[in-house]
Amino acid sequence: MPTVTVRNLDEDTKRGLQQLGVLHGRSMEAEIRAILAAAVRTTTAEDLRAASAADSDRPGLAERIHQRFVDLHLDGELVIELPDRTTTTRPNPFDDAASADADDPAPR
Repeated sequence: MPTVTVRNLDEDTKRGLQQLGVLHGRSMEAEIRAILAAAVRTTTAEDLRAASAADSDRPGLAERIHQRFVDLHLDGELVIELPDRTTTTRPNPFDDAASADADDPAPR
């Protein structure tokens, strides 16, 4: 049987679940299983469709990204001013050591 772990459950909620379990003559774990099973049983296909429709009204990730950067576009062209490069790149100091190791046939 699958296991579900609930983290960060506040003490009042835990205490309430224990009290409900005592009231119904079962353990807190059995009470949680009963609550979850009842919630699933009473959820209809129409409820699921309504929840899915509500989610589809929200813009997707691509649309949210587009909205964030839409101000960068002028007349359909992307306009980003790049600063002039003022520094030159330095050679990697490890390039010489790596090539020396590659020429050395003896394993270490």
